Amino acid sequence: MPDREDRPVPTVVIYDRLSRLFADEAPDHRITECRRYADGRGWDVVHVATDTNVSGASPLESRPGMREVLAWLPRVDYVLAAKLDRYARSVLEFQRLLDAAKTTRTTIVTADGVVSPENASIIVNVLAAFAEYERDMIKDRITNSKVYFRARGNHLGGNTPYGYRVTGPVNNKRWAEDPVSAAVIRECADRLVNHGATVTGLVRELNERGVLPPAEHARQRAGRDLRGQRWGSSALRDVLYTPAVRGWLIQADAEGKRRVFAKQPVLDAEGMPVAAGPALLDAETWSAVRAIIDGRAVGRGTPRGGKSLLLHVAVCAECDGPMYRQRRFVNEVDYSTYVCREGVGKNGSHRANVVTARYLEELVEADYLERWGAFALQRWQEADGSAVLQLGEVSGQLDNLVGSLANLPAGGRAAQRVTAQITALEARMTALESEAAHAVGRWVDAGGTVADAWAERDTDGRRSLLKDLGARVTVRPATPGAPKRFDPARVKVTYLGPAWVRDADPYDVRMAEIEMEELLSTRD
Repeated sequence: MPDREDRPVPTVVIYDRLSRLFADEAPDHRITECRRYADGRGWDVVHVATDTNVSGASPLESRPGMREVLAWLPRVDYVLAAKLDRYARSVLEFQRLLDAAKTTRTTIVTADGVVSPENASIIVNVLAAFAEYERDMIKDRITNSKVYFRARGNHLGGNTPYGYRVTGPVNNKRWAEDPVSAAVIRECADRLVNHGATVTGLVRELNERGVLPPAEHARQRAGRDLRGQRWGSSALRDVLYTPAVRGWLIQADAEGKRRVFAKQPVLDAEGMPVAAGPALLDAETWSAVRAIIDGRAVGRGTPRGGKSLLLHVAVCAECDGPMYRQRRFVNEVDYSTYVCREGVGKNGSHRANVVTARYLEELVEADYLERWGAFALQRWQEADGSAVLQLGEVSGQLDNLVGSLANLPAGGRAAQRVTAQITALEARMTALESEAAHAVGRWVDAGGTVADAWAERDTDGRRSLLKDLGARVTVRPATPGAPKRFDPARVKVTYLGPAWVRDADPYDVRMAEIEMEELLSTRD
């Protein structure tokens, strides 16, 4: 679409929102009214965006239709709604929309004439004053409410800890025991303390029994669709380790860390934990569980070694199942292997399939970088209008800093710091303006090559790169009687190609495939 200066006719996006959809409240008549207003002004309607069953107090970026409007802002002259309350029923949210529109030099108007091109600037100034006042009032009210309700042991919102459900009226919400999840916590604690179980073994059993993990259990209880998630070791450690199982309210530590191992109980004026519900574990059991978890932890808070590069990438040729890395070190020498569980032991469903991990990973890395290392890395960028909102925020920050700089002694340390901040914000503005120039999602250059990203990333990051290019490593069992050394002939490495190619238009994909085939043929 041409720039605004090149367009002979002003352009407009129409927006309409409904909190609830009823037959007598359909948006057609309001959209028709907006079209009539646009025709009377001689404007060209380039897009119509609607939100249904969306509250006017909800954030702009949470509304699908409003995200379309935000994505269009840099390319239109006006945004038009039938009435002011169609945009938002929150002064703060409407002010955010005005800030974003100001950044893109777009005018917000209404078909009823309350906000018109002639008086828009006056309305903006009035609403800005109200927004600042409302923002301060809301902040103080929320802060005071949290202090009051936290001291009473009330649930403050968000997800309820696993093992509990919320009960009670709005102003006195408490935790009550959830029988299903509480039973899981007590069973796992007993198995750890009294029966020598391991967290890994318990995770395997829970998954085999089909016990839902915390997030899935919460979705089921709320009547929402399940996502097929499974228990993991970290999830089980978290629900057993948290002080919430004692019925205590918890909060992040003084440094603001949000990991469960950094969570601390909320204390009352006498230094005692504030209870929000009944204890699921007694003090003795909980202490024993925490001691076991701490004793088996490896460098908690530090990166763990021995991560599997080829997890969910390497598969067994016999059963097409995943191969898992078994860590084994002797005299600091790595003898780890990749093993198919279906071929282990007398109950295995096929012959043993074991391969030396170090050699397999070296082979895959060399093959991967030879084939794909020179390709430019790309990342997916979604056009959801957030860039336009951020433009408004960054623009406001720049205005404040420029005003502050004028009052600082030239050449002083404070002025230098403010100048550096202005430079950084200007660079951010440039990046956001580029992002806001697109109304649809797309793959963009991530900077550097696949080989550059491989060199910079850790094991998890490299595994992600392998998956992005659709890597699949198929390993065959060793031939009976063959020498016990690594045989590259047992390994077949295939690729679906980059995700940014697989998601593209079929014609573009075919052209990219031809280009790849030509490039790879020159390296064979």
